[in-house]
Amino acid sequence: MSQIKTQQPAIHIPSFKKWGIQRHYFLQELEKQNLDWMPKDFVLDSWYYYSNLEGWGKILYDLAFSSNLYKTDIFDCEDYALKAQVVCAERYGLNALRFCIGFIPQGGHGFNLLFYGDETGIGGTMLWEPNAGFEHSGEAFVIGEYGYQPKLILI
Repeated sequence: MSQIKTQQPAIHIPSFKKWGIQRHYFLQELEKQNLDWMPKDFVLDSWYYYSNLEGWGKILYDLAFSSNLYKTDIFDCEDYALKAQVVCAERYGLNALRFCIGFIPQGGHGFNLLFYGDETGIGGTMLWEPNAGFEHSGEAFVIGEYGYQPKLILI
């Protein structure tokens, strides 16, 4: 029998405001920006939970992952984006950080789109680069900035 007792690592969860928006209203916000999403035939989530820009600012630092994880075709751009989406939902209870694929000046790329707002749901969207090895990781930015253009968003 082991002489060592293990415990889960302590993870600090900052306090931030959180609201929910029904899928229908979330999609309306995407339509306002002429963004396309998938899948259209069935619902993955009925509610999307989000924060305001201040709240996102408190947790996004934790959703940029070391470029040391990169392995060609095994763990590359879309895997970073999927990991950010999953960790955000698991750790912070926010599922409005979504996986998207699109284009950057170098070609096809996976990254994240986040919805922000307040208790009214009125807000907007920004993009997030989850690979800390990329020049624009660590900051949320508007669609089109730095040449990031989402094509499809997993809703």
